[in-house]
Amino acid sequence: MKPTPETQNNPGGLLHLAAPQKGKLILSVLFATIGEGCGIVPFFAIYKIITEIADKPIANIEQRYIYTLIMYAIVAIILKHLFLGISTALSHVSAYNILYDLRVAIARKIRSLPLGYFNRKNTGAIKKLMSEDVEQLELFLAHNIPDFIAAFVYIILTATVLFIVDWRLALAATLVIPAGMFLQMMIMRSGREFMHEWLVSKEKMNSAMIEYIQGMPIIKAFNHTVESFSKYSGSIEGCLELEDRVSERWYLPMTIFTVSLTANMLFILPVGAFMYLAEMIPLSKLIFFIMMGIGFNSPMWVLIQFGRAMEHNIECMARINAVFTAESLPEPCLPAVPGESVSGSKVEFSYDGKRKAVAGIDFSVPTRKFVALVGPSGAGKTTLARLIPRFWDVDSGSISLGDMDIRNIQSEDLMDQFGLIFQNVYLFNDTVLANLQIGNPEANENEIKEAAKTARCHEFIMKLPQGYDTVVGEKGARISGGEKQRISIARALLKDSPILILDEATAFIDPENEALIQEAINRLVENKTLIVIAHRLSTIISASEIFVLDKGKIAASGTHEELLAKNELYKNMWQVHISAQAWELEKEQQ
Repeated sequence: MKPTPETQNNPGGLLHLAAPQKGKLILSVLFATIGEGCGIVPFFAIYKIITEIADKPIANIEQRYIYTLIMYAIVAIILKHLFLGISTALSHVSAYNILYDLRVAIARKIRSLPLGYFNRKNTGAIKKLMSEDVEQLELFLAHNIPDFIAAFVYIILTATVLFIVDWRLALAATLVIPAGMFLQMMIMRSGREFMHEWLVSKEKMNSAMIEYIQGMPIIKAFNHTVESFSKYSGSIEGCLELEDRVSERWYLPMTIFTVSLTANMLFILPVGAFMYLAEMIPLSKLIFFIMMGIGFNSPMWVLIQFGRAMEHNIECMARINAVFTAESLPEPCLPAVPGESVSGSKVEFSYDGKRKAVAGIDFSVPTRKFVALVGPSGAGKTTLARLIPRFWDVDSGSISLGDMDIRNIQSEDLMDQFGLIFQNVYLFNDTVLANLQIGNPEANENEIKEAAKTARCHEFIMKLPQGYDTVVGEKGARISGGEKQRISIARALLKDSPILILDEATAFIDPENEALIQEAINRLVENKTLIVIAHRLSTIISASEIFVLDKGKIAASGTHEELLAKNELYKNMWQVHISAQAWELEKEQQ
């Protein structure tokens, strides 16, 4: 279940969401309508009671008739709350089922989008969409739709009863309703321009808030205050300024409209008093119209809230639809079986359509070989490594596994071929065991521990307070950078994919553990195709081939010894690396 492109920016899209639960929602509306209809009975019973007892001696009053009316009123009140309770339960069950389906559909859609989509969208916008925008639909589906229909029916039934009782007082009671609704429509129309601006402002504030929290170590280290973090404080001030503008524009029309909801009493009281004093109506009718006139206020407010909710939900649906209509990576019609060798032909790619991050690269990685990508920052190493598992589609050229272009391989089948270890490791706020099992949920305890030992992380895991059951905190905050790297290596090992891509996998490894990680990598070469990006050149000197990238092109390739002899860029990089190691050794000796 998901919105369709045709429903974007269309109120029908909201009802399209409700289609899988339409049976429950229809029953919810029906019970709400019956409940509101029951709510009129007590007022009518009071009218009949007053009619019966007005200007009559007690001896002449039909007591059984009075008690019957009271019983009807009591039963109606009980039935009203019973039906409204059932309606609320049905609407909430339906809404939460719809929200569950929608959030799962969004998550699946996001998974199919290229990484470029997330480069264009800030975290706050995606977070707001998946939480606030989707949650807003719950209010609409569980409350606004049933309440609106019930309130509309209540107004129609009440107006009908009033006109049956006395059409003259009925006109006085309902005269202000069309004027009030017209004013509300004008307010809504003028407010549409603010809704989009308001949601964009909230997205910016959410994004700045996330960035502020994630950057707390830097903020504290440089002793910045909340106010000095201009992006966060600016986003809050932007929301405040927008709210001030909206308030200044709307406060007078909204005040007039709010007053108009109860303005029917300005007509009922004088008209009713005149008619009563002129003996045109009995006192019972006057009291009845006063009560029912006040009763109009509540359903009218429901109609107002529905109008506001509709505007908000249409905008939210447009944003949700924008995700579903975003272009996913194309999937092949017929799945193909990938090989374990990796090759590229004339591969070109740019992030912005201007400067090429990868410019016409040809490369080949044989099955079960260890190759490395090296080069200065910005040379295109990480970009190329992420093009191989198709995080983006190449602008031109092709990348293949075996003889099969990766664009002809189903995404799930393609990702099964890769174990990925990124420079910035992400661990979930869960136990060490749960984070490792992401690599292979079916792995048993022995397999998990063997992978941990191979990645040289078993020893430090056992020293944690609860061992493998220790919660690592958000993004692994409770363990060191090097420990997170080793857990990520163990996680990739558990996946046991034929191709491993390591992007700066030893970036945060301390010197004494670097040799251990290198040993683990060397053992992986025996049965894996291994592609490693590294700045620490000592970790890749055993590679069967090293590709030296510079400005998006392959400047040279060969073994470590061959490159030292023939490529000046690699030689300089090696000299810098050796100098840095000598400096670290000298520092340790001091």
